[in-house]
Amino acid sequence: MPGTESLSAMDPILWLIIFFVVLAFAVIAERLFYFHRVSINSGDFLRGLSALLRSGQYNEALHEARQLPGPMARVVEAVLMRPRLARSELREIALEAAELEVFRVDRNIRTLLVCATVMPLLGLLGTILGLVDFYEQPGIIDGAASMPQVAFALRHALILSAIGISLSIPVYIFYMYLASRARKIVNNIERAGLECVHIICDARLRSSSDSSVSPKQTSEKTD
Repeated sequence: MPGTESLSAMDPILWLIIFFVVLAFAVIAERLFYFHRVSINSGDFLRGLSALLRSGQYNEALHEARQLPGPMARVVEAVLMRPRLARSELREIALEAAELEVFRVDRNIRTLLVCATVMPLLGLLGTILGLVDFYEQPGIIDGAASMPQVAFALRHALILSAIGISLSIPVYIFYMYLASRARKIVNNIERAGLECVHIICDARLRSSSDSSVSPKQTSEKTD
């Protein structure tokens, strides 16, 4: 049947689409698992950290940061390892550590955009190649093929375009969702690093002001 032979030209395209689908959903599963594993309550974490630092328990705060998973805790740990530096230096350390974590957060997400872009194009290419292969068969242009055969070939050629477009839609939706969630995590990472810098500097300032009170002033307050 002429229409059946023409479908052989679309088989490699179909396998390419399947490859990109498998790749896309592997990335989606990996990123969802990663985001779930590293998600922590930033508010509670920073409040507990502030309480430890204000009481001068730097080692306990560093231990707490090392116990938690994820990029936020690693950025805070990088700052807590050098608590005696100036505010500007601590800020640079926090931003540099956050930049290193951005790559881990954004890893493979752009692959979803590539898959969502390529799959409909592959479907369109498969449709065109299928129709070209069908009409290049002997006698097709001269009217040797019946209308049912032409309709059969056209239908199966268009199926590839439908497959590529329909599969690219959920992949693109997941890309937008994961990209938005990654941006939120990156913002929380930077915020946690800078908050840690402010907490450390404020705690140092408070401790230095308390120690600057002279014994004479203390005795006068006692009297």
